[in-house]
Amino acid sequence: MASLDYSKFFPEIGQEVWHFPSLSRAMALLKEFIRLFPKTANGRIIKADILLESKGRFNRKWFAEKGGLWVALSIYDEFLPENSCLIPLILGLALVRSAYHFGIKEAKIKWINDLHYKGKKIAGVLIEKFESWYIIGIGINVNNNPPEKIPAISFKKILKKEISLLTVLKVLIFWLRYYFGFLRFYERNILDEKEVKNIIIENYKKFSDTLKRCIAFSYNLDKAEEVLIGEVIDITNKGSLLINLENSEIVEVSSGEIIYLW
Repeated sequence: MASLDYSKFFPEIGQEVWHFPSLSRAMALLKEFIRLFPKTANGRIIKADILLESKGRFNRKWFAEKGGLWVALSIYDEFLPENSCLIPLILGLALVRSAYHFGIKEAKIKWINDLHYKGKKIAGVLIEKFESWYIIGIGINVNNNPPEKIPAISFKKILKKEISLLTVLKVLIFWLRYYFGFLRFYERNILDEKEVKNIIIENYKKFSDTLKRCIAFSYNLDKAEEVLIGEVIDITNKGSLLINLENSEIVEVSSGEIIYLW
């Protein structure tokens, strides 16, 4: 039996897209729009050609110059509390499936949701909780040229051609609808006491290259007071990492940052 097209269960994503030539930060404007236009806020996207003050985790600089796809997305938190940890995984999956669509088959998810290609970052995600909403910033290097001093790469560099930003956005919207739609479908079945395989975890393990890697982990690697070093032995059903430390202790971590040691 053919698998379901789960995108039909979350059609709100991308029904409303606001485009701006330039913004300071799209995520900040998205919060304002929730208050101004709440009825259509679920799945709303703001897109900017350039972000002047774009930031990643811990206010790290992100170079959001013309040619990249810079979007912010608002999603209402309708989900069961125990499944909130699946949201970051969904975003990584939407990114990697979009990369595969354009033929970038060596793209992988580095836990939690960085998209990279042979060690160079293609795309990143920032998630904030705002009242009852997830505010999600997504940056994809498409036709822009990331600074050479940082380990980043673009679709254009990999594919040796430019890609329509509108086409990339359409593909990204489909995969966001697909995985958020699956989560909605999954939870409805759980509430009806029906068994459903969690394809978010199944797909994540398929497209991530974090399993079996030796890593260094910390909540914030820039200001790491404690760094854990060990081998990732599993990704749990909640998206956490199980790490076998150097002293053979096994720990579970659910948020933070990693670097690959080998």
